[in-house]
Amino acid sequence: MSKAQVAAIETANSETEINPTPTLLGQCSAEFLGTFIVIFVGNGAGAAASLVNQLDGWGVAMMWGLAVTFGIYVAGSVSGAHFNPAVTITMAVFRGFPKKYILPFIASQIAGAYVASACLYFFWHNFIAAQATKLGVVIGEPGSQKLMSLFSCFYPSPGVGTDASAWALISLSQALTIEVVLTAFLLVMIFALTEPENTGMPQAGIGAWFIGLTVTAIVGIGGNLTMDAVNPVRDFAPRLFAYTIGFGKIAFPGPRGNEWWLYIVAPIIGGLLGAFVYRYLIHRFLPRAK
Repeated sequence: MSKAQVAAIETANSETEINPTPTLLGQCSAEFLGTFIVIFVGNGAGAAASLVNQLDGWGVAMMWGLAVTFGIYVAGSVSGAHFNPAVTITMAVFRGFPKKYILPFIASQIAGAYVASACLYFFWHNFIAAQATKLGVVIGEPGSQKLMSLFSCFYPSPGVGTDASAWALISLSQALTIEVVLTAFLLVMIFALTEPENTGMPQAGIGAWFIGLTVTAIVGIGGNLTMDAVNPVRDFAPRLFAYTIGFGKIAFPGPRGNEWWLYIVAPIIGGLLGAFVYRYLIHRFLPRAK
């Protein structure tokens, strides 16, 4: 081997070792950008469906799946692509994620979702105002959750209705259970698709697509029920933005008085439940090399 070839190899090796482990700042930056992508694409699809009928329910579900897939490919190699406090907390409990990183990750996720919401509002605010006039509702007053649902979640979806008869279709206990079960399903799939000992796992690089398809299925199941947050940040940060632009009590505490905390508590419980189910019903029985 020539001296030039040796020098080239040494240079390549030194370049790959410049940043062998991403810093906390780097991981938080990745979480910020990845969460921005997820909310920008997912809620952007919801806006296109609600305001100009560009997409149907299936289209919105597919766009949410693509949103998560895009985010994973952008940020996964740096931060692990959590984009979700339920995932971050669950990874800390079951997968050894550093507990001191939990709050910085969640803060980064909130910031990314908030900025994405602001960006979407800049894109669509004239359409939102026109829709408010068309519906005869005042932003911040009862009924305006039909417009705020472009940002955050309600149960049932305001597309089903916003009066007492619509509210009677989904009770608080039902909404909590739906969010817990859907988030548990998400975490079961995430753990299965990132499990090194799972011989049925797709080849490297394809897992992001299956996680995205899992989200598509979740949106398809829960879209009209609870709007399937399965992620505290997916609801809380856009809800916080909606509050700052005048939605007031429709944002906090919500028209039914409990939306804001339901979409925080239920996904966290569901995430822990999903990891528990995967560990004790699947992981312990995986075949292992002797």
